[in-house]
Formats: sequence, structure tokens, C-alpha cells
Amino acid sequence: MNLSYFNIQKFCIHDGPGIRTTVFLKGCPLKCKWCHNPESQETGPELLFIKDRCTSCGRCLGFCAARKMSPSGEIIYDRSRCVLCGNCIQRCFNFANEIVGKTASVDEILAEVVKDKHFYESSGGGMTVSGGEPSAQPDAVLELIRKAKENGVDSAIETCGSGSHEFYKQANELDCIFLFDIKGIDSKKHLENTGVPTDKIHKNLEYLLENNAKVIIRIPLIPTMNDSEMDLELLKEFLYNIKDKIMYAEIMPYHNLGVEKSRRLGKSQKDDIPNGKPFAKKWQEILSKSGATVKVSGE
Repeated sequence: MNLSYFNIQKFCIHDGPGIRTTVFLKGCPLKCKWCHNPESQETGPELLFIKDRCTSCGRCLGFCAARKMSPSGEIIYDRSRCVLCGNCIQRCFNFANEIVGKTASVDEILAEVVKDKHFYESSGGGMTVSGGEPSAQPDAVLELIRKAKENGVDSAIETCGSGSHEFYKQANELDCIFLFDIKGIDSKKHLENTGVPTDKIHKNLEYLLENNAKVIIRIPLIPTMNDSEMDLELLKEFLYNIKDKIMYAEIMPYHNLGVEKSRRLGKSQKDDIPNGKPFAKKWQEILSKSGATVKVSGE
């Protein structure tokens, strides 16, 4: 069984308890306006074209059907004609092209994860499956988690909550930690910001909490998008109602690293959102009034 992924990152300390290896998968049903991993949204591989590195030397011309020279002497990349052959990567001296997205078997990914097993054992860490969205590749993800457990590696899943009930049921039976993203409470606003309503997400969370799952609530807060007084009041009430059933809540302040990656993928992303870090303490003070333990990511 195979998984589509774009990165396996070692020595992560912000994706759950202890030292972890995070497997970043491809494919997500949400299309958040602020996505910091836009390369994770599509299931298959994509080409990053880093235009700032291109010197229009022309070495790729004739080897790539998607490239042509403009009258002004600039290389133009037509993404619609790209077949991801990789010729542009081989020809470019300036590293202006990169294919993101690979396919590997569960066993191949597990082999990378278990290399750092001694770090997990000494720190209380393990493997975190992130994305993208793990529940979008449910069978392979569950197999990876089962095999990790057989090898003595604990697992966590970072999820937007949009998967099937059966996925969360089986993952909970495997004793996973759930890093469960809550991007807003108001369903209409959530639909506007992410492309999906909250109904299914909240039902899956309710199931996990009712079945004694280990849940960390992660709250991406995006200035001007989901941090209004009303948004924060609804989040505070939400946390109050579940504070005794979760491990803690974690605020994820917005950063704009996804904006440039979106451009390189030929996608558009809202590029005028201010950095969230200066607002994090205020958000934390407000949400802590719920009685829940509220942390800020990276602190």
C-alpha cells in the first residue's frame, strides 16, 4: 500500500509530545485562504517554478514542452502543458524548478521513521502524520500507524477533522494522539474561509471526546480572517465546554511562508494578512478565560 507525501521531517518538537518525525502527506479537502503548506493541497506531484532564480538562459528550451521564450527574452512557463517529466530540473543550473510530491510504500516510510526510534523512546515522542490531510488517504495511513505501533513507535495525527467516522474510530483504537485543527466555530464563515462547513468536523471531534481519545486542539488564528471579537468569543465558549476532555489547546499564529510557495505553484493566495505572532499573547489571554490550558505554538 502506497502513500502520496511531500516531506518526511526529522527532529520535530512542535508536532506533538517529545521528539517526532513528521510525515507530510499530499491531498486535502480544505482550501484554506491562508494555507501555509499549499503544496499539500493536491494529491499528486506538482512543479514549483522559482521564477526569481530563472535567468532565462534558455537551456530548458527544446527539452520542455511547457517553456517558451517571450519576445522580451524572458522564459515563460505554461503550467497547463507540463507533464512533470523533470527535464527542466536536469537542464537548469540555477535550481529554479522542483517537483514536490512523491509516492512511497508504507514500509518505505516506516523504515525512515524507525531510524530515530531511540530519540522517541528518550523523549516520549514518536511519529506524527500530517498533511495535507491524513484522513484523505485513510487505509494507507491506518496501516502505517499499525505498523509503527508494532515497531514500538507511538503515533499522532494532525487532522482538520474532515475524514470518515470509521477513520477516527480505528485511529483511536490504535491509541493515536489527535492534533485536531479548529479553524473557526461559525459554519458559514468556516465555509467561506476553507471551502467546507463545520458539521462533519465537529461530529468527528465530538465522537473522539466521548470516547476518551487523546486530543490536542490546534487553533490556527489568522489576523483579519478568523480572529474577530465574535470568533474569539465563540472559541472561548467552545473550549469551556470541552476543557476537561482535551489535553490542552494550542494557538497556531499565522505566518506568510505559504504565499510565496503558492506563487511558485501557480496558485493565488491572500497576501495581505499580517503576521500573527504580535497578536498571540492577546489571543492566549482571551481563550485562557475558558479554563482550558492554552499554549502558543513555538513557545
